[in-house]
Amino acid sequence: MTKRKRLNKKVAIKKVFEFIPQDQIDFHELGILTSFDIEKYLNEFLEDSYISKLERVLVITGKGSVVRPKVMALLKSSKFVSKYKSAGYFNGQGGAFEVELSN
Repeated sequence: MTKRKRLNKKVAIKKVFEFIPQDQIDFHELGILTSFDIEKYLNEFLEDSYISKLERVLVITGKGSVVRPKVMALLKSSKFVSKYKSAGYFNGQGGAFEVELSN
């Protein structure tokens, strides 16, 4: 295999695994939640991640109509979040968010 082919293969692999979270929170594991609970758990997780100087975290919400919209609104207004998007194929797709934290 030539050097150029190896380089192209590395670039392709990097694109597939672009977002590798350093930590995650899964709302499925927290039972039945109120709006207040969702906000409390997410804010604690984001603040702890920020203090730990993490750069990328995964927030698993599921595809439902209760937790996901609330989490999206909280991510949008959080001072700890620089950007977020729906997760990619390997991180849960529409049932999770890939979050990049502020420095």
